[in-house]
Amino acid sequence: MKRIILFFITIFLFANDTNSTDLINKENNILNELTKNEFYINYKSYLNYKKLQNKIYKYQRLARINPRKYKDTLYRLKTELQLLNKNKNIFKTLIKTKDLPKPPTVNNPFEIFSALNYEKEVNNVIEYNNKTYEKFKHTLKLLQDLQTIYYKQNKKDSELRQAIEDFVTINNIYQTKLQTLKAKASIYKQKVKESITNQINKLISLIVLIAISIIIFILIKIAVRKYVKEESFYITNKILNFINFTIILIIISFYYINNATYLITFLGFASAGIAIAMKDWFMNIFGWFVIMTSGNFKVGDRIKIYLQNGQVKIVGDIIDITMTRIVIYEDVTLTTYLYNRRAGRIVFVPNNVIFTNPIFNYTHSGMSTVWDGIDITITFDSNYKKAVYLAKDIVSKYSKGYTDITKRRLQKLKANYNIKNSNVEPRIFTFIEENGIRISCWYLNNYTPLNLRSTISAEIIEAFNNTDDIQIAYPTYTIVKKENEKFDEINAPV
Repeated sequence: MKRIILFFITIFLFANDTNSTDLINKENNILNELTKNEFYINYKSYLNYKKLQNKIYKYQRLARINPRKYKDTLYRLKTELQLLNKNKNIFKTLIKTKDLPKPPTVNNPFEIFSALNYEKEVNNVIEYNNKTYEKFKHTLKLLQDLQTIYYKQNKKDSELRQAIEDFVTINNIYQTKLQTLKAKASIYKQKVKESITNQINKLISLIVLIAISIIIFILIKIAVRKYVKEESFYITNKILNFINFTIILIIISFYYINNATYLITFLGFASAGIAIAMKDWFMNIFGWFVIMTSGNFKVGDRIKIYLQNGQVKIVGDIIDITMTRIVIYEDVTLTTYLYNRRAGRIVFVPNNVIFTNPIFNYTHSGMSTVWDGIDITITFDSNYKKAVYLAKDIVSKYSKGYTDITKRRLQKLKANYNIKNSNVEPRIFTFIEENGIRISCWYLNNYTPLNLRSTISAEIIEAFNNTDDIQIAYPTYTIVKKENEKFDEINAPV
């Protein structure tokens, strides 16, 4: 019987030892985990701050009695307290929450994309706060488990009990703050959704208005095309596009400019600086406006422009007029033959040249003809009257069509201009020159005169060569040989 009792006592003692070992192992595991726990470390820092604060109060009382003795100690303690200053508030120490990002203000369509990402940002903040709170609850559970172990071991720890009370109190506040943040997040997200919806509706109505404006101007263009000549429609089309673009800008401005006073002030200062920095650009736009409204030349006209103080001569057809430049296609002309020796190039001329350079329009108001002149010199002993007759007959024959066209066009041109001399018949002039009599033939020709000029020149030469009493003058040399003298060279016309 004694052996049985002794056996049960042994088993009981062994079980107690086993339980005691398990409790110690659990206690050690919890303490090890707490030493690495962020919330528990922060809480210990808060306790250290309070202890240092009480210690400083104590030494401050002692320093009043003996300042020299406790001066250094008091300074050291205050320095340590300053390092722990961020842990002086237990609520800020233990409640780790991120604030919600401010809801974006959606004032234009481009801000919709950033606003769409706002809900994701808010959800990330809420998720972070929830994960942090779970870590806090885990810390509280560790403290409560440690207290249970101490209870089983008949241990009493006042600091642990106070820590649990503090964590329980903070837990209630923590939950309340999280609920407040969630409610605030819902309000913010709803506000952003409403802003996005309003902005989308605003954008739709703006697109509708712009579409209506474009359709109206398309209808106007269709109507204008029926009543405006083809050569004038290009400029009219440009003007209509500019007006339509301006109206669209005004509509957009009314939709998205909230503070008109601020805009006017800003544009006032900005325009002054821009006008100085971009003077040429503004002059180009002003030049475009003058070109469009004056009608001095248009797309399709043949013009001649002198650039760089007359050193560069450009002759060609206008193929486009933009807000900043005139685009010219360079043709083979008399200017090309005499000066450039190149043609077929696309020339870009800034619009501001109309204020500083002469521009010659060969086809203004549908004229399409110009006076062209051919000079030929005959010898003094030639029958100059016959030569004048032959030249005038040839010139009149080939220029008759252009002469008739010019007569009709001049009648229309007189309605806008005071034209006194309207004689369009060919004109022949004779002048006494050093080498003979110069016959100058002037006639109306197409604004591209090289072909007809070449034909008339060949006809005149052939006609003069077929007569015996008309000799074309040109520089010649006569060699006179005298006995016992060297050759003399005398330059004389024949």
